[in-house]
Amino acid sequence: MVMNMKDFKRKAFTLAEVLITLGIIGVVAALTIPTLIQNSNSRKFVTQFKKSVSTLDQAAISAHAQYDMDYSLLTSVSEDSTCASDTIADNKYTMCGLLNNTLSAQTYAGKYGNVKGANGKTSYTATVRSFPIDDFLFFSLSDGSFVAFNPNATKCGIGVGNVMTTSDITNGPLQNCLGFIDVNGPTPPNNEISCEDGTTAISANTTCKVTNGSMGDIFPIVFHDGHVHPATNAALSAFLGGNGKENQSLGQNAEDETTPPKKVTFKGNDYEYSDGVNAYLRKDSDGNYVDASGNTYTKNSDGNYAGPDGYVYDENMDVIGRNYNGNWFNYKGDVLVRDVGNGIFKGQGGMTYTPNADGGYNRSDGAVLDSNFNILGQNKNGNWYDYKNGFFVKENTDGSYSGSDGKIYTKDSQGRYVNNNTYYDKDMNIVGEIYKGNWFDYRSGLFVRDIGDGTYKGHSMTYKKNDDGYYERSDGNVYDDEFVFIGHK
Repeated sequence: MVMNMKDFKRKAFTLAEVLITLGIIGVVAALTIPTLIQNSNSRKFVTQFKKSVSTLDQAAISAHAQYDMDYSLLTSVSEDSTCASDTIADNKYTMCGLLNNTLSAQTYAGKYGNVKGANGKTSYTATVRSFPIDDFLFFSLSDGSFVAFNPNATKCGIGVGNVMTTSDITNGPLQNCLGFIDVNGPTPPNNEISCEDGTTAISANTTCKVTNGSMGDIFPIVFHDGHVHPATNAALSAFLGGNGKENQSLGQNAEDETTPPKKVTFKGNDYEYSDGVNAYLRKDSDGNYVDASGNTYTKNSDGNYAGPDGYVYDENMDVIGRNYNGNWFNYKGDVLVRDVGNGIFKGQGGMTYTPNADGGYNRSDGAVLDSNFNILGQNKNGNWYDYKNGFFVKENTDGSYSGSDGKIYTKDSQGRYVNNNTYYDKDMNIVGEIYKGNWFDYRSGLFVRDIGDGTYKGHSMTYKKNDDGYYERSDGNVYDDEFVFIGHK
C-alpha cells in the first residue's frame, strides 16, 4: 500500500502563536504576581506585629514580676543616658532599663537620625504621619524588628481595669507613651500603615478598612500599664482583623482567682484544665500537649515539657524552671533564680539575692524572701511593705494601704480597698470595679456584670451562653463558666 506523505504531517504551533501565548502569560504574571507579593507581605507584617506586641507585653509582665514595675512606673530617659547600659537593677526605671532587663537578644540601635539603614551605612528614615518621631529611641529585637519610643515616656498608666480612650493618648496621661514597631527593621518600605482612604488617625477603639495597598511595615503603638496597644485606627484594624482573630491577652493581666471546670469540649476536642499553665490542654498524636489557643508544649527526652518562652513543665504540667538568655533558672517559691556561687542567686532580670541573718534572702531592690524564696515584703525608703498578691503595701493609721509604688488604697465601709475605682480584698485580690456607674465583678482576669438571661456585659463586649454552654464573646472569644479563656471561634 502506498502511503500519502500528508498522513505523516504533524501539527505544531507557529512561532507567532508561541510568542502571543508567552506575551499573554507575561501580562497575567505582571498583573497577578505583585498582588500575590502584597498579600504575602501583608500577612507577614501583621503576624510579626502581633508577635512584637506579645513580646513587649511579656516584657512588662516580667518587669512587674521581678521588679514590681511596668510601663505605669516609667521615668524619662535622661539626655546623658547611654540607654544601652541602663538597667532596672541600677534604679533606671526608664523604657531603656525595662527593655534591657526583660528582653533577650535585643540591641540598642540609637536615636532616630543615628540609626543605621538597611545597608548599614545610610541613616534609617521612616514615614510616620501620626506623631513626630525626631527624638525617638530605637531597640532592635532578635527577629530584626525595630521598637521605637519617646524618651519622655513617663508614668504610662491609666489604672488596672480602666478602658483606654483616645483622649488618654492625645492629651491625657499617655500622650508621651506613643511608639511604633517597624516589623522588618531598616528594610524598606518603612512606611506607616494607614486606612484605605489614607488616614492614620490616633484612636483607641475605632477601626477602619486596611487593604494591601494601605498596608505598611510600621505600626503605631501606645505603652500603658502592663500592655502595649495599637495606637491608630489602622494599626488596630490590622491587629484585630489581620488573621481574623483578636489577641485575647490584651487587657488581661491578672491571676485567676476562681476554680474553673476541669474539662471542656471545644471545636470537637476534649481539653483538661491545668493549674500549672493556667490553660486547657489536650494531648496530640505525638504525645505533646496543645492548648486551645494552639500553643504546643513539647515533650523532651527527660519526660518534661518545653513550653513557650522557654518555660519547662514536669509530667503533671507544674512549672520547673526556665531557659532564659542562655542560662537555666530554677523556680523557687515566687521567683526564678540561678545559683551563682557562695550562696548567692541571680534572677532573670539581674536582681541579686544575698543570704541574710534570718536564713532568707535580701534582694537588691529591698525585697526580703524566706529560705524557700517566697517573698515576704520590701524595705523601701525606711518603710516596710508586706507582700500581698503581687503588691508591696503597708497599712496606714487610718486603715488604708500605701503601696511602695506610691499608690494609695483607701479602705471603704465594706472592708475593701479602693484605688482608681478598682476594689481589692484585704489580701489585695481584685474583687471588682465601678465603671461608668455600674459594678463589675472580677472573673478570671475580666470585669463583667450580669445583665440577666445568661448574658454578661464587659466594658465594650457582650458575653452570651452558646449551645455548648460556654460564654461566647461578641468578638468570637469563648470562655467557660468561670470566664477562663478557652479559645476563639
